[in-house]
Amino acid sequence: MAVMNLKHYSKYLNPYMEKILNNEIEHCKEQEQLIENIVIPTLEREDVYFDEDRIEKGLTLQKYFSYNLVEWEIFLFACIVGIRIKTFDGSDSFFKNIWILIGRGSGKNGFISFLIFYFTSPYNGIKGYNIDILANSEQQAKTSFNDVYEIVTEPPAQFAKAMKSNYIATKEDICCKITKSHIRYNTSSAKTKDSKRTGCVIIDEKHAYLANDGENINVLTSGLGKVPEERTITISSDGKNRGGLLDQDKDRMKDILKEYDSENRTLPFWCRIEKEEEWKEPAKWVKSIPSIEDPTFASIKRRVAEEVKEMPYKQDYYPEFMAKRMGFPVGNKDVEIATWDDILATNQEVPDLTGRSCVGAVDYALTNDFAGVVLIFKVGKKIVVKQHTFICKHSRDLPGIKAPIEEWVEKGDATIVEDVEISADLLTEWFDRQKEELGLILKAIVVDYFRRGYMLPALKRIGYCKDMNNLFFARPNDIGQVVNTINSLFINHNLVYGDVPILRWMTNNVKKYDSGNNILYGKIEPHYRKTDTFQAFAAGMTKIDLLDDDVNVDISDIQPIIF
Repeated sequence: MAVMNLKHYSKYLNPYMEKILNNEIEHCKEQEQLIENIVIPTLEREDVYFDEDRIEKGLTLQKYFSYNLVEWEIFLFACIVGIRIKTFDGSDSFFKNIWILIGRGSGKNGFISFLIFYFTSPYNGIKGYNIDILANSEQQAKTSFNDVYEIVTEPPAQFAKAMKSNYIATKEDICCKITKSHIRYNTSSAKTKDSKRTGCVIIDEKHAYLANDGENINVLTSGLGKVPEERTITISSDGKNRGGLLDQDKDRMKDILKEYDSENRTLPFWCRIEKEEEWKEPAKWVKSIPSIEDPTFASIKRRVAEEVKEMPYKQDYYPEFMAKRMGFPVGNKDVEIATWDDILATNQEVPDLTGRSCVGAVDYALTNDFAGVVLIFKVGKKIVVKQHTFICKHSRDLPGIKAPIEEWVEKGDATIVEDVEISADLLTEWFDRQKEELGLILKAIVVDYFRRGYMLPALKRIGYCKDMNNLFFARPNDIGQVVNTINSLFINHNLVYGDVPILRWMTNNVKKYDSGNNILYGKIEPHYRKTDTFQAFAAGMTKIDLLDDDVNVDISDIQPIIF
């Protein structure tokens, strides 16, 4: 949408919007979608207005800071604070959930510091509008808190009297005397377990949160709604962790940005490069780091230029640079077995598997840790995997695993084993049950060669042994022979897990390494990043050729002949 003469909404909104819509600055499509599908349609509503005076007064608080807000920050501040909806007893802030994903170096903590100073000030005008800053580490949670602490306790001489008469500050709590509003910091510890009377929760660097950290956020945000104009603000750079809370947010924000929804009260501000090669072009950096062309950020621009220049000599830094600076996660191509997008592509609809032929496989490292069982099917060009993961309650690694295991158990994709170990019979019973329930033809079961002793008696009891030529052992070099086959399945999106997040998690925990003879699969981290069920799949793929001669015929429409 090329707009030469955009309707005037406010001197605090229009400059940034016009530069984006007229392509005066480099930007990603999400910036256009934000303006076209959210901001403008919201401003055009009859029950919405823009409070220019509120922004005018709020921005005067910049005098207490050592910096002024840059253009995107003024625009965003105006959207958060100035766009208001009429209510039966006055008005309310329109956007309740603000989501900001920008490249490292954009000045996000400076923006947070200004926001929390404003929210607790008389210009916001709400008594008891408490601010809780949440981060995954105390150091990160205290960054913006400390900025405001210094403003209050060590202001320039001309502001010393005002600060002393209006604020009380300790190392853990800053309070505005007039509004009785507090600024506090929190981490993902027991400190966040009780909900509080909070006006705004600010979640900093969400990329560091894994899926099971959502409980801490939910507990803290449960305190919202007890004071007027409650908000949640998420502000983060992207990160290297996949499958965590930020990835869940990104999927949701893509949907929100696609089209206007009158019920939507979320404001997603997303800055990123859109093609991997754009990291080499200085003119494209502003797409991810929106402050980088402002003269006050000249040192950041120089720093990014140095990082780019040194990249050929620091390839191990490349994944972090791409995720955190450029907002374009790429993973470590030297070790990852698939991109995260290709792993996500395994979430395809699972066809009816009733009566089909398949190959089974088992893998585990220790009987008192994790164990994975899989059935592998060939359906046209697709390889379909049905899995189950068994987790020993007494696993020593369990307390350190940051994954939503209880959720996966409730979903039916995993089982917690209450015994001291995961018995071989428990694993083989799963195969027998699947055969019976689905009428499957289980042609063979593959077991890790080094784990065969524990499994042999139980497998023989269900009819699988070497003598019957339906039990096979997979050595590392055998698995090395199918790495390229598995890679082809991923990149062509021919691998089907269905909606099974535990298997995607395990897949993302696997790394490739060169053994000297073959490329093999190993663990990214030895204890807390489990891979057993994926390794079972890899072992099973060594005998996928047993399914080559099968022809599955759909006989559901054939009428029976009755004699």
